[in-house]
Amino acid sequence: MSDWKNEGARDLLALGSIPFYIIVMARSLVGEYYLFVFQTLIALIFIHLIGWKLEFNRHLARMFVLIVFTILFYNQSIFSSFAVIIGLITLGSFFYLKESFKKISFGLVFGVIASLLGFYLAPLI
Repeated sequence: MSDWKNEGARDLLALGSIPFYIIVMARSLVGEYYLFVFQTLIALIFIHLIGWKLEFNRHLARMFVLIVFTILFYNQSIFSSFAVIIGLITLGSFFYLKESFKKISFGLVFGVIASLLGFYLAPLI
């Protein structure tokens, strides 16, 4: 029998996976929400460009970006609360799975920077 806590913690990491990120972007294209797509795409490109040079938790950086932009997109307090709670639980999962503090910290920092770049650059496209 597998340890349900480890399995649950690993499952939460999927929220920052490339397939999940692409699914969220694809869903936005169906609704023709191009600003959202450009914001998340700019952030994704930044995360991967910087990831070639530095080691950090890319899952966490991508998850942070998705939380920020979906909160801005839906602009509903109940969804925002839910997204923040899930984000905090997932952040705890990284510590539970013994990810290094340095990689977690840099993942958050680059998630913030990527979100800011996406937010400010996407409207220029």
